Amino acid sequence: MYMDDQLKKCSSKKHSDIDAISYCNNCKKYFCGKCLTFHFDLFENHKLTDIDKTIDESFFDICANHKIHFEFFCKNHNQLCCSSCICKIKNELYGQHTDCDVYPLNEIKEEKRIQLEKNINILEDLSKNIDNLIKKFKISIDKINANKDEIKMRIQGIFSIIKKMLNEKEEKLLNEVDKKYDKILIKDDVLENAEKLPKKVKLTLQMGNSIKQDLKINNINSFINDCSLIDNKMKEINNIRDDIKKSYLNKKRKIKYNFDVNQIANFILKIDSLGKIEMDEDFYDNYKIETKNPIFTLKAHTDSILCLTLLEDGRLASGAQDYLIIIYNRQTFQPEIKINEHKGEICCLCQLSSGLLASCSDDKTIKLFSIKENEYKIIQCLNYHKKKIYKIIELTNNKLVSCSSDSSVIFYSKNNANSQYTLDYRIKTNSSCSSVIQTKNNEICFSECNENKISFFDFSEKKPKGFLSNIDKRNHIDEWLFMLNELYLGVPGKNQISIINVDQYKLIRIIEINDSNWIFGSCVINNNILFTGDRNKDIIQWKIEGDNLIFISKKENAHDDDINTLVYLENEHFASGSNGGIIKIW
Repeated sequence: MYMDDQLKKCSSKKHSDIDAISYCNNCKKYFCGKCLTFHFDLFENHKLTDIDKTIDESFFDICANHKIHFEFFCKNHNQLCCSSCICKIKNELYGQHTDCDVYPLNEIKEEKRIQLEKNINILEDLSKNIDNLIKKFKISIDKINANKDEIKMRIQGIFSIIKKMLNEKEEKLLNEVDKKYDKILIKDDVLENAEKLPKKVKLTLQMGNSIKQDLKINNINSFINDCSLIDNKMKEINNIRDDIKKSYLNKKRKIKYNFDVNQIANFILKIDSLGKIEMDEDFYDNYKIETKNPIFTLKAHTDSILCLTLLEDGRLASGAQDYLIIIYNRQTFQPEIKINEHKGEICCLCQLSSGLLASCSDDKTIKLFSIKENEYKIIQCLNYHKKKIYKIIELTNNKLVSCSSDSSVIFYSKNNANSQYTLDYRIKTNSSCSSVIQTKNNEICFSECNENKISFFDFSEKKPKGFLSNIDKRNHIDEWLFMLNELYLGVPGKNQISIINVDQYKLIRIIEINDSNWIFGSCVINNNILFTGDRNKDIIQWKIEGDNLIFISKKENAHDDDINTLVYLENEHFASGSNGGIIKIW
């Protein structure tokens, strides 16, 4: 890194407008050419560094933001900070690390020395095996790519034959259409000429009137020549007009494309069944949760973790019963931002496409936050519900939807003028609503807890589409709904997951789960692997096959308490949160 231009001025008040050329590591000051000579005569043994060179670690003695020496270390952000960085006055300039875990430098030195020794040992071990590791990795990649290319070539070979046959049939039908229409249409350019006709008539009329007015001026040869031009243009105009009339008279003459609907439908079904891409069993072995241990265990909350979400910058965010929202460092998973703006437990977090973070709580409010690197700002507070708000989601049309124990589902629209959300309309239900999810481009599904019922609603037409009742054994649905894929919805319950077809609003099957009690959080990885958490403290791994779930493995006692929520992170990792206030990264 290089020193900020503002730090390259001489530290002497008399020469503060002169660029510094050197920095003294002992005096912690910058010197211009005049001061440097005087300083060197007095302190020959001081360590000096030229300003125009790449700056080493010695320059970290000064905070770039506040221009004063570092005295502390922030563990949350793994960086040095000064007294202004941790002061109680918190604004854009000061107090960026006020809420962090900060230690004096002398207390952190030994910890850093031990970590340095560990890093050196890891690097030494790695340096011995790095070439062999990279070689094996390249061989593995080559094999994977070869397998990938072979499968692609086989698929392309089969479908190239099918495409050829379809193209030939298509070309034959299109040629027949051209032949049929050539008999009833005059020319291909009739429409093009028809669009030009008004302009052609107008110009010819102007030309005729001009010839008529100049009759006395022009000689007879010029007059006859101009009239001949008008005659030729009239011929073109009449031909176009005749073509239009003939085409108009032929408008009732049509041809038809006759086809068997059932035949085409069956053909499409056969195409859809042509082959299936599956991972071999070794692939699922790599994901088996029973053999995994968490790579991070986080204890930043003091009460139950109720929701997790992934922010657009790749950071994890959590909400809990301690009223806090916490955002974690992407690499270290240390808390970076703590948001304490709700007066009740945080029930749901939702990353919006606009970059804002939405949260809802049992304090009856929804709050929208702007999240920057180490700070946040409240953008808006929505308080249209009368009781606890369980969930907030964003639809594909950028509207927001929330559901509540006040027996209502509310839609919010964004005002383009001020970017504020306002109530669009409200659905009144017969029971408390604990979950809502978008199932298709224009439909949502929400649960009505005490009615043991899920309902489907078209939000573009603002009308109900269907419902299913008596789904759960307890006669009560209060867990979050989730989508297995574009067609199938999962409804968690007691010792079961119900699979619903969202096109037909039909119960397809019930997956029985022994000894799992209630299923809570869920997340999907790579579109074909599902992880669920339950009240038995276990995480279960499933393979998704269309409308079915195939058990793969189980991590028993993954947490010490009920597992409430799961979320997919990045690079095939996921996070789980429990009633014990613990988050684990897997």
